[in-house]
Amino acid sequence: MNLLNFISQFPDEASCKAKWKEYRDRHGVVCPKCGSNSHYWKQDKESYECKRCKYRQSLRSHTVMHGSQLPFRYWLITMKLLTSTKKSFSASELQRQLGHCTYHPVWAMLHKLRMAIGKRDELYTLSDVIELDEDFFSQKLTGKKRTDR
Repeated sequence: MNLLNFISQFPDEASCKAKWKEYRDRHGVVCPKCGSNSHYWKQDKESYECKRCKYRQSLRSHTVMHGSQLPFRYWLITMKLLTSTKKSFSASELQRQLGHCTYHPVWAMLHKLRMAIGKRDELYTLSDVIELDEDFFSQKLTGKKRTDR
């Protein structure tokens, strides 16, 4: 999906919240208090409530968005940009593109997303033939002499 299609699919905050709720429902919501995965959605409070202990948690709770006050739309746009561009961008550039007035919340969002992407990447090991574009690699020698000279 290109950026224009993305913006047309998620034109406002409500569509972004609905997409995030769909994602949470699909992957399951676990109560942090009792560990139950049985819950229901309270539309009036925009939160999940555990059927067992009645603990409520917001749509952002225990996700990468936890503790953030930034709009869901900022988060989804940033996720789209991070995953669809070859080169990275600075938090100040993202702040400018989003039109947000302060730097720190945008920096924190970008930092959280980069950390989450890094943790996810640690789960996978590269093997077989790997094709890469426009990168430089160095090889660390571990006490062995090179024999290809």
